[in-house]
Amino acid sequence: PDIIDRVIDGKTVYEIRVNEYPVKPVAFKGRYYKRIKNSNHQLSVHEISEIHLKSIQTSWDAYPYPNATIDKLDLEKVNKFIQKVNSSGRFMLPEVEEDALRKLRLIVDNVPTNAAMLLFAKEDLLYNVHVGRFKTPSLIIDDKILRGTLFEVVEETMRYIIGQIKVALEIAGETTQRNEIFEYPIPALRELVLNAIIHRDYTSPVDIQIKIFDQSISFFNPGKLFGNLTIEELSTDTYQSHMRNKLIAEAFYLTKDIEKYGSGYIRIRKEILSYPTMTMKYKEVGSGFLVELQYEKQKISTKPTDHVTEN
Repeated sequence: PDIIDRVIDGKTVYEIRVNEYPVKPVAFKGRYYKRIKNSNHQLSVHEISEIHLKSIQTSWDAYPYPNATIDKLDLEKVNKFIQKVNSSGRFMLPEVEEDALRKLRLIVDNVPTNAAMLLFAKEDLLYNVHVGRFKTPSLIIDDKILRGTLFEVVEETMRYIIGQIKVALEIAGETTQRNEIFEYPIPALRELVLNAIIHRDYTSPVDIQIKIFDQSISFFNPGKLFGNLTIEELSTDTYQSHMRNKLIAEAFYLTKDIEKYGSGYIRIRKEILSYPTMTMKYKEVGSGFLVELQYEKQKISTKPTDHVTEN
C-alpha cells in the first residue's frame, strides 16, 4: 500500500491506496474470494482458473495439448481450412500447413495447442455432442453421439437436426413450385450449434446435449456465460461478448462460419421474428448454459398472418 498524509481543515487525514494487482485472482489467507451482493463467495478451482486466464489475456485453447506432436494433426484438414480462409477474403494464410498454424498461434514451439487438436486432430478427442429426438423427457425415440474435429461436428450435428425436424410444404401460386418451411429457422439452429461448440467449457467432461421434442428444441453446453456477461445483458442488442476459447472462435470467424464476434443472439432473434408463435428462452443451469426454442403453432406458410406486420 501507498500511504499519504493530507491536512484537511486542520486535521491530518491518511489516504491508503492499494493498486489493483494485474494478475488475478489474489489470495487472502490462502483462499480466493469473489464478492457477490452482500456476501463473500469462495472460488472453486475452476473459477480460479478462468479468472487467471482472463487476467493474463489468454485462454485454455492457447495452451499446448498434453503429449501432442505435429504428426497428430491431419494436414489434409488443415489444408482445406487454409483454402477456405483464403477464399473468404478475411485473411491470407501461407499455403504451407505448419506455417499457417504458426501464424494463427495454433502451434507453439512445435507443439499443437488445445485449439489445434480440437480443430484438426487425426483421432477423435473425447468431446461429444449428444443429440436426440424425444417424445417426452423420459421417452427417447432416437439418439446419437457425435465426435470428431469441431468443423466436422458442426456439420454432422446440423445434418442430424435437419433430418429430425418437421418440414411444411407450401404450394406457391398455380404452378407446382413449392416452398419448404422448416419447423425452425435453419440459420438460427446453426447459430445455436456454433455457439454451443465454440463457447463450451472444454475443461468439463460433460457433453453438449441437444434435445428435439415435438414443439421445442434445447441446447445445453457445459460452461456458464463467460466473463461478466449476464442473462439480462444477453437479452439486449448491445451486449459485449467475452471469448472463453479465443483461438477456436478466431478459426470459425476466418472461415466465415460466424459473421461477427458477439452478434449471434442478435441474428437468432431476427430469424425467429418470422415464426409468429416462436420464443427463445435461455438460462444458466448448474455449471452450464441452456437455450430453448419453442412454439405453440407450427409455421406452414410464408404469407403474412394476423401475427405478422406488413413487410
